[in-house]
Amino acid sequence: MENKNTFKLCITMAGAVSAGAYTAGVLDYLIETLDLWEQAKQKNRDLGQNHPDYDHSIPIHNVEIDVISGSSAGGISGTLAMVAMADKNFKSYNRNNKTGENNIFYKSWVDMADDEHSDTLEKLLDEDDLRADGAVKSLLNTLPIEVIADRALGIREQRKVPNYASDSLDVILTTTNLRGLNFMVDFDTDGTDTSKGTVITNHGGFLRYKLMNDKYKVGIPENEEDLYYVLDISKQKHLDYLKDATLSTAAFPIGLKSRKLKISSEYIKRYPKYLFKSAKGIRALLPEDDIYTFNSVDGGVINNEPYGIGLKVLREKHKEICDNEKYAVIMIDPFPNKDNDIAETGDGIMDIVGGLVKSLRNQVMFNQDGILDALDTSDRTKFLIEPMRKVKVGNEWVRPKSDLAAAPIGGFAGFLHKDLRKHDFQLGRKNCQTFLRYHFSLPEEQIKSRLGTQPSPRSIERFEYSNPPGDPNGKKYYPIIPDMRVLRNFNEQLDIANYGEDAKIELIPYPKISFDDFEKKYKKRIKNRIGYLVKYLFKSNFLTSLANFLYVKKAGYNFVRDTLHDQFKENDLLQ
Repeated sequence: MENKNTFKLCITMAGAVSAGAYTAGVLDYLIETLDLWEQAKQKNRDLGQNHPDYDHSIPIHNVEIDVISGSSAGGISGTLAMVAMADKNFKSYNRNNKTGENNIFYKSWVDMADDEHSDTLEKLLDEDDLRADGAVKSLLNTLPIEVIADRALGIREQRKVPNYASDSLDVILTTTNLRGLNFMVDFDTDGTDTSKGTVITNHGGFLRYKLMNDKYKVGIPENEEDLYYVLDISKQKHLDYLKDATLSTAAFPIGLKSRKLKISSEYIKRYPKYLFKSAKGIRALLPEDDIYTFNSVDGGVINNEPYGIGLKVLREKHKEICDNEKYAVIMIDPFPNKDNDIAETGDGIMDIVGGLVKSLRNQVMFNQDGILDALDTSDRTKFLIEPMRKVKVGNEWVRPKSDLAAAPIGGFAGFLHKDLRKHDFQLGRKNCQTFLRYHFSLPEEQIKSRLGTQPSPRSIERFEYSNPPGDPNGKKYYPIIPDMRVLRNFNEQLDIANYGEDAKIELIPYPKISFDDFEKKYKKRIKNRIGYLVKYLFKSNFLTSLANFLYVKKAGYNFVRDTLHDQFKENDLLQ
């Protein structure tokens, strides 16, 4: 039976391209902190309350990750989180594991496809995909992404998911369905003439997964109202399902190759019921085949911040818990939208094109599934983790123009060098540490009602903090997830003896790139990639091949070089 006093978490992650390294760092620290807390609680359970070594400062309330939703890079990180929690040999990245051994987040987002032969960018620029396909399917070679996915989603020694993860854990990956799913809206009032209607098409969608356990059998559930698929990740076939879905949500349009997905039509048949329930006057025009096939691109095209669908699923699963506000939604967003400019668009043709693209994008986000549920939440149920770092200028600490090293080139910069990804991963861990200690909390008057128990005085003394910080007369708050690396949160006493530098994470220096070294290493590769792209796009004959060789490669490279240089300079990444 569901424990009504368990505090439920919905973690939702936005698209971020290579800045997914930041999201991965946040998740890594979050899982490590939950692990440390669970170990401390288990030690107390084994000792019993009357034992002299029982630690009364350890909070005893329960917190569970119940829903994870993600788009694009956030979808990848959502899949990695599920696998990490089910992996017996998973290790967090910390002072004792600085190479990220057995850490699926670090290996996938920091190491990426780097090996002793070549780095990730060299692989992304390789032309073997163009020669093999004889056609252009993406600007970059997507094969390295396949390599990363194969390494990450391999069969591992499984464990039962820990107590801080729900046994009904859902992972939801958004997708953009280029084929679309058609619906007939009937306009015949008496229902006798089904031709009187108009077709609307839905291109947004999601894939929803659970892990097999005693409660959930493998496959599509018997109840026709349920829309999810239960995976057995000890089987390669199921890992391949998960891999295809994960790569489909991250298939950045044009830059990376689209994915062809094959899904049971039974899943597709249930999707309209999930969208419209028993609504009359609308019916799906469903495919007749047993398998529904479609091309998928980045889920972020239509739903880049899928907090709406995440909360919708959480409410469906735990209505009473949500009604009693024993839950929270945590959004991890490397690039939160801060654009509040509603200035009027110019009337030039390029102004209209730019305004149209922005309008379509904004409207899609406004109409995303479940957004009304997400908006209808109370104080301290929605939380945001976003990149934040400060640099010292004179005697003041100020925010730089860019927090993330991977931010340039629309978030693609992280593919250019491992140091950029490593910085952002560490920033994610640091920001999560601050978030858990001083933001993800409840005011003292809400603690018992929302956590289901009153913490002991020693627990409150250890973990509470005040706003303003350190003010004994300030408003008091109690963290929802306690950080065991803290001895007394109020005045930042940290357990350095047991946790060393992990008790207070310091940022690694902001990376700097030698542009001369960059050009020496990648100039030829970039020019060759451009040349092959033009060759296969335009099916070159001798004259176009000559023009390509003499002009296009040089002009294309100059454009890429100047863009990269300007972006690096603007974001203070140049040596």
